[in-house]
Amino acid sequence: MHNNKTLVVTPSNVNGLITRLLKQDARLMNLSVRGEITNLKISSAGHCFFSLSDGVSKLSAAVWRNNFERLKITLEDGLGVICRGSISTYESAGTYNLVCSDIEIEGEGEQSKALDELVKKLKAEGVFDRKRPLPEFPKTIAVVTSPTGAVVHDIEKTLGNRFPCVKMLVIPAVVQGESAPDSIAYGIEYAQKTDADVIIFGRGGGASEDLSAFNTEKVARAVFASRIPTISAVGHDIDITIADLAADRTAATPTAAAVAAVPDKEELHRKLDMVRAALSDRMNAKITRMRGELDTVKARADELLTRCYKTKENELCNSAQSIKRLMERKLEIYTAELEKNRELISALNPLSTLKRGYSIVRLGEKTITGADGLSVGDNVEIRFGNGSAAAVIKEIRK
Repeated sequence: MHNNKTLVVTPSNVNGLITRLLKQDARLMNLSVRGEITNLKISSAGHCFFSLSDGVSKLSAAVWRNNFERLKITLEDGLGVICRGSISTYESAGTYNLVCSDIEIEGEGEQSKALDELVKKLKAEGVFDRKRPLPEFPKTIAVVTSPTGAVVHDIEKTLGNRFPCVKMLVIPAVVQGESAPDSIAYGIEYAQKTDADVIIFGRGGGASEDLSAFNTEKVARAVFASRIPTISAVGHDIDITIADLAADRTAATPTAAAVAAVPDKEELHRKLDMVRAALSDRMNAKITRMRGELDTVKARADELLTRCYKTKENELCNSAQSIKRLMERKLEIYTAELEKNRELISALNPLSTLKRGYSIVRLGEKTITGADGLSVGDNVEIRFGNGSAAAVIKEIRK
C-alpha cells in the first residue's frame, strides 16, 4: 500500500480479473467475427493460429487441432471468412484471442442457406427419390465431363481393364465457371439421343467452390429427366452435391464410377467357372439319380416280365392242353367219320360186290352193262372178286 491508499496488484491479478470479466459477458462466449486471414501459421502439434483483420484492427485467433481437422475449407492468407467461437485469455502472457469452433468462407452462409432451400424444394418434388438399377452388361457408357481432364483417361483405363467390350462415348462439357451448369445439363440431355446405357457425369475433384455447377437446379433437373440411369462422379468425398442426390448412383471418383458401371471380366470368369462347376455337379448328380431310378425300373420291369412270362407260359400250356384235347376230340370224330366213310366206300366198291359172286365184263376200256353192248366174236375180260378171265362171245341171248 502506498501512502495515498492506492491498491497495488500484480500482473497476474490484473489478467485474472480481466479473464473473470470476459467470462461474465455471454456475448463473448458465442461470437461470429468477420475478417480477412493474415499471418496464418500451423504448429507442429496441428493447431492453427492467425489474425483476423478488418483493415483497421486485428484480432488474434486460434483453431485447435480437433476442430481444424474437421474444417471443410482450406485456410490461406487473404481469405475472407466468418469465424465462430469464444474469447479466451492467456493470463501468463496477458493476451486474448478468438478460439474458433467453426469457420466458413464469407458469403457461404447465404449460399448454404439458399442451397438448403433448393434441396428441400427438390426433395419435396421427389427429385432425389428415384434410384434405378444400373444395367448388368452395358454396351455404351456416355461420359459427360471435360475432355481435357484426367477423368476421361481414368474412366477409359478402368473400363478397358474391367470390361473391354463396352464402348465409351465422351460428351464434352464445361465443369467449372458460369457456363458449367448449362454445359453439363446440355451434355446429359444430348446423351439421351445416343445409344448409351449409362451416363457418368462429373469432374476430377476440386475445392468446394469448384463444385458449384453440380449444386444447381438446372443440373439436378437434367439428371432427374434422364431416361438413362446416371452415375454422379464429382470426385469430392467431403461434400455431397445436389447432383449426387439426384443421380441413380454416386461414386467418390470417376474411377469408382467406371467400376460401378461395368462388371469385372475376371469376376465374370470366376462366376462362370463356379456356375460351370455347379452345373456339372448337378448334372452328374442327376445322372446318378436317374441311373439309379433306371436300375430300379429295370429291375421292376424284369420282375414284371418274368412274372408275365410265367403267367403267359401257364396260359400257353393251358391253351396247348386245351388245343390238344380239342384236336384229339376232333381226331376221334374225324377218325370215326373216316371209318364210316371207308365202310361206305367199301360198300360201294365194285370189288366188294364181286367178292359176293358177281363179275364185271369189259370190252376194252368199256364196261358192258347189257347184252346189247356185245357182238358175237368180241374178246372180253371178265373180272371176278379174286381175278379175271378172257373170253370170246359165241352166242348172245336176249
